[in-house]
Amino acid sequence: MDKTENRTKPDISLPDIKKPGGINKNFIIIAACILLFIICAVIMISDLTPAGDFKLIGFSFMENEKFGLMDKSGTVLIPAQYDERIYSFAENLAVICINGSYGYIDNSGVQKISADFDSARPFTEKMAAVSMNGRFGYINTSGEFVIAPNYEDARSFNDGLAAVRTGGLWGFIDKKGAMVISPQFESVSNFFDGRAAALKNNKWGLIDRKGRTVADFEYDEMTRLFSDSRILAKKDGFFGFLDSRGKEAIPFIYISAGIFSEKYARVSENGLFGYIDNKSNYKIDYKYTEVSDFSEGLAFALEDSFYGVINKKGGFVVNAQFTNYRNFKEGAAPVSVNGRWGVIDKRGKYIINPQYDAISDFESSLAIVRLGDKVGVIDKRGNIIVDIKYDNRASQIHYGLSMVFERR
Repeated sequence: MDKTENRTKPDISLPDIKKPGGINKNFIIIAACILLFIICAVIMISDLTPAGDFKLIGFSFMENEKFGLMDKSGTVLIPAQYDERIYSFAENLAVICINGSYGYIDNSGVQKISADFDSARPFTEKMAAVSMNGRFGYINTSGEFVIAPNYEDARSFNDGLAAVRTGGLWGFIDKKGAMVISPQFESVSNFFDGRAAALKNNKWGLIDRKGRTVADFEYDEMTRLFSDSRILAKKDGFFGFLDSRGKEAIPFIYISAGIFSEKYARVSENGLFGYIDNKSNYKIDYKYTEVSDFSEGLAFALEDSFYGVINKKGGFVVNAQFTNYRNFKEGAAPVSVNGRWGVIDKRGKYIINPQYDAISDFESSLAIVRLGDKVGVIDKRGNIIVDIKYDNRASQIHYGLSMVFERR
């Protein structure tokens, strides 16, 4: 496995459930630019614990092909000196890469664990998966191996268990290195709430912490996490939902569906989208060709080739006028009109007029913006916090700026 992939790849092997609503082809193209400098990091850490357990502490920046760290005001904390960007801090440690090898620093830039590893993952539950000579094991926060590097691949600990691969199959070990669920799966998710999704004979099912089957291996797709006590799955070409016992909670009748967000899930039976609650009751009838998940009580819906904002009664509160969007966060939503991005409030009033080529979600009232091939940081009033001067590269690891989070 390539070192960079090993370093950056989230601890996720499950296929994502497709989300036809709320995202069109143009949006995917534009969003890819934003993803190049922020979302990859968010995906990586959100697989480990819920996103609410993280806070923004600053930005990784690139100068002269090296990476450093600045705080939220743009003050440089760690000069650019690393081969790859800094993703996140956990246990007050972040993975860094020097001369192609990986180690860990604290948030003042002091090297706490030597860069002796071929790859490294963030710390979770005071342990981190690292590799040497192509084999994975686990170290503690002092950099000492507590589980010997004997595995072909290894994931981060969650709920006291970690997925490891040996003999081409995945199983789970505890913090003492004991194999508690024997390697038998082609792919697995992390454990959350005592359940993990697992792939066997090319079908997905659910297992408990003892490896017992909770939901039979009969599903073509399955999401990683429960939301509103439901997990989205696909069977025989249709989507439905299971409960935490692995029982069918909502029938497999939908040609498209999304996970529950704020107690609503978008679904489609006939090509048009509506929303259901977790008991399969329709809360908003089918009438939209595209919709997003709800966020902060609002969602985007497509009408006559433009997106507007609807409430949980299904009525437009902001008329359809946007060519693209990002969902509401911290009371603001980036929107696009004819390729130029601005920011609106929940009434549809522009906080920042359309002027950028891309805008990320707001975190701690800050967002990364792009103009041409340069990126910087603005606040919710549109004030420039970090000058729009950093190069944004169309590659896997070169990002002019990216958000750095700390697990709380």
